Amino acid sequence: MKNTQIGNFFFLILLGSILVVSCENESSQNNDFITINLSPKNDSLIMSQFISNVDYVPLKTPANFPIGNIESVVIHDNFFFVNHTATKAVISVFNAKGDFQYNIGSIGRGPGEYVAMHGFTINTETNDVIIMDLMTQKMHYYTEKGKYLKSEKLPIHGLDIMSFENGFVFWVGNLHNTIINKDVTKLWNLYVTNSNLEITNKFLEVPKEFMGVMQGSLPSSLSPYKDGVNIVQPLSNYIYEYKKGELKTKYYLDFGSLNCDFLGEFRKDKGNPGSFLFRLRKTGATYYFSHFFEFNNYLYFTFLSGNEMYSTIYDKNQNIANVGKGYPIDDINDAIFGKTVGSYQGHLISVIDPVLLLDDENNVPPALQYLQLTENSNPVLAIYKIH
Repeated sequence: MKNTQIGNFFFLILLGSILVVSCENESSQNNDFITINLSPKNDSLIMSQFISNVDYVPLKTPANFPIGNIESVVIHDNFFFVNHTATKAVISVFNAKGDFQYNIGSIGRGPGEYVAMHGFTINTETNDVIIMDLMTQKMHYYTEKGKYLKSEKLPIHGLDIMSFENGFVFWVGNLHNTIINKDVTKLWNLYVTNSNLEITNKFLEVPKEFMGVMQGSLPSSLSPYKDGVNIVQPLSNYIYEYKKGELKTKYYLDFGSLNCDFLGEFRKDKGNPGSFLFRLRKTGATYYFSHFFEFNNYLYFTFLSGNEMYSTIYDKNQNIANVGKGYPIDDINDAIFGKTVGSYQGHLISVIDPVLLLDDENNVPPALQYLQLTENSNPVLAIYKIH
């Protein structure tokens, strides 16, 4: 198989949103948590270890309507809400068969338009779709059918947002800049608001030294699980859970001798704080815990070590972490495992570029021939049922 200042600032945010990792003094955390012992291995994970079956949804769009890099996917009322960047980030809606329906809002500066979408969420009670526009510092509200409702001023400048418990949680990812929030002297990575966007709580204070070391982890900086939401904390090995007004430490990812001294590495670094993680990668550090999703029996996430990417399947019942280099091997359909972009009711969602499914004669695996894919086809969503 074939295998001006504001512009620069938002470019750094866009790059930082793909990364994951911040730091915090954990001494204030007194609750119990689960330690997951991890060690990079050169073996590959096998999909059937944790996946029972796969459904494929090829995305179909009108002519001259490109689908760009897909950052995240939310399933709501049997529709796929796809956050992708053809030129700038947009949300396109597809039905269960993958047929394009409509876009949510449009890019611009008029009513109902957004300039730089940085995260979106769906209120499952009202069915409103809310887009966070960091450039205009507003939240734009739409119906699930795409009709514009209203805009509100952002209560906090963050990298991600989630509708949760009759309000919102905002993920900041160490975002601090002389343009947007230069007067802020104290910063937290998690802010909670009510439905009126009044801040009711804040957690995970950002150390002074890490203010401006920006990163989020689309699509899983805020990763929902049952009645809570998991928080991937930057530049730390801790995973937190926010639920019912409280934050607790849930998991600690322990790499033993490979654990990274983030503060020490940062103090040695001489470059721009906003791009620190790019330089950290060159050191071979073990970090970048991303694409974190939790299910009844398993966790799935990826990390970097020695400049290589590893996938992890953690068996919650056996307390065993299975680690493999690269993405898991598809032994179910002899296809490939895609980049994970979301989860939904016991399913993991990934996106696959059809070109990667083609062999040297442009044939796809036999089990996928019914999809009638070519090298010019749009991306395919793979919906994995987790054991």
